[in-house]
Amino acid sequence: MKKIKVGVIPAAGKGRRLNDLPLTKVLPKPLLPILNKPILEYVIENMKKMGVEEVYLVVGFKKEIIQEYFGHGEDIGIRIDYVEQPNPQGIAQAIGLTHDYIDEPFMVILGDDLTIAKSLDNLVKDFWVKRAKVVEGVILEKNVERLKLTCSVTLGENGNVLDIAEKPSAPTSNIRGCGIYIFDPIVYDYIENTSVQPPRNEKEITNTIKLMAKDNLAYGSFIDGVNINVNTMDSLLEAMKILINLGNSKQQL
Repeated sequence: MKKIKVGVIPAAGKGRRLNDLPLTKVLPKPLLPILNKPILEYVIENMKKMGVEEVYLVVGFKKEIIQEYFGHGEDIGIRIDYVEQPNPQGIAQAIGLTHDYIDEPFMVILGDDLTIAKSLDNLVKDFWVKRAKVVEGVILEKNVERLKLTCSVTLGENGNVLDIAEKPSAPTSNIRGCGIYIFDPIVYDYIENTSVQPPRNEKEITNTIKLMAKDNLAYGSFIDGVNINVNTMDSLLEAMKILINLGNSKQQL
């Protein structure tokens, strides 16, 4: 199976929903620690496990601290280059900024995504086998309130995306889209055609995928593990508890 060798990590936002945490006065959200390392390090490690060799890190808010921490990836064993997003206007815009650097299929993981899974290889397999132009990692979500804060996805029998909605007020599916994607470079054309939407007046990547789904190019692939979008105090604490329990389980084996 062909590897995906290039990755993009949007990490330019301010993380306003974590403003009450004193550490956010000093650190950008992607560097907030979960146990012994920052969120962003977990993201990069997941990419490395997938075979990614080069990462474009899209930075903005307090970018100097992120650059000082990771450098060009010498200590983590993966090449890191930086793309600046000085005025963040959505994830789709962040991905679009890498257009000049990428001409092959690439992986995107959001800078606040914590995924704990043995493997994400099924996303890559689905991308190639189904000849998709985008595969998004998905998970079954029992918590309706979490679906309302994130993304709900309706899939067909073949895993094709029938519908996808960002922060739906009334989710029509219990499948949650995660912040993990594999894209063909054709996504850049769809990003160009993605309109800015209220209430955040941003280009939502969900709307880009919706456009691609209309052309039968989008698929969902289930993650066999745990996924948390770390953007609130509750989700940060939940991530810590999961990693603590996981560590305790390993010690008992």
